[in-house]
Formats: sequence, C-alpha cells, structure tokens
Amino acid sequence: MSVQQDVHVDPGRAWMETGIPDVSDPGGALRYIVRAQQPFDVYFFTDEAAFEQYKAYIQGREPTETPPANPEYSQTALPKDGGDLYEASTDDGGAREPLEATGPYYFVVDHSNYRMETRVDEFGEALTAFVDLTIIRDRLPF
Repeated sequence: MSVQQDVHVDPGRAWMETGIPDVSDPGGALRYIVRAQQPFDVYFFTDEAAFEQYKAYIQGREPTETPPANPEYSQTALPKDGGDLYEASTDDGGAREPLEATGPYYFVVDHSNYRMETRVDEFGEALTAFVDLTIIRDRLPF
C-alpha cells in the first residue's frame, strides 16, 4: 500500500488512513515521511481501542482516556535542517522499519491538541502537509 499526496487538515482535526491490513508476518514494514510548514504529530495506532478513543476526541466527543499511539512508530514533527519545514518520518529520514505489531493499523497526521504534544489554536491556520506513506507486506531477500 502506498499513499503520496498533499493533505489539508483544519485545526482540531486529523487526516487518517484507516484499515491498513496486518503485515506483521516476517518481512512486513512501514515507511513514511510527512512534511509541512508548521508543527504537527504523526500517530500510528496498532491498537483499535486506542484509535477509537483518539477518533472520539477528534470528533469532539469526550473520550474516557487519551491513550498514546504506538511510540515505536509515532513522532512529533521537528524542524528540518534549520529550514522552514517540519518533518516526521520513520528512522533515518524515511527508512523502512520492521512492523511487528499486529494490525489493522491506523496512520494519522494530527493537527489537534490530543495529548497536548503539539499545541494548536482552534482559530489557527490549517495544516497542509505532504504525506509519503508505504506499508510493505514482504521484503525480498537480497
């Protein structure tokens, strides 16, 4: 599975790729790079119950808790090389990471105050980000 597109996210909202199939068998991997001109968070949920709590928050309901996404694959965007871009990616600037957690998976570009990791003003600017996401079922032996 591969997604390469610009996404537009209003304050307090998120762009989500949901229902990503399980690729946890040997060889499954995740690779992503997300870039924007303002801070944001990337959450990769490997637990459906945690994702449902996140989704409730984004939809304006009061979730019973705000659980974290999988910390191994989630990241807060950081300024890229002193420039005007913020970037979140898998290790080493977008390298493939083995995906051992079972799916389904949920990939989120977050522009809200979920878990207060990146502060967003409700009347602030919308986020425009470029998402390059790849889920690899098998890696060929070399």
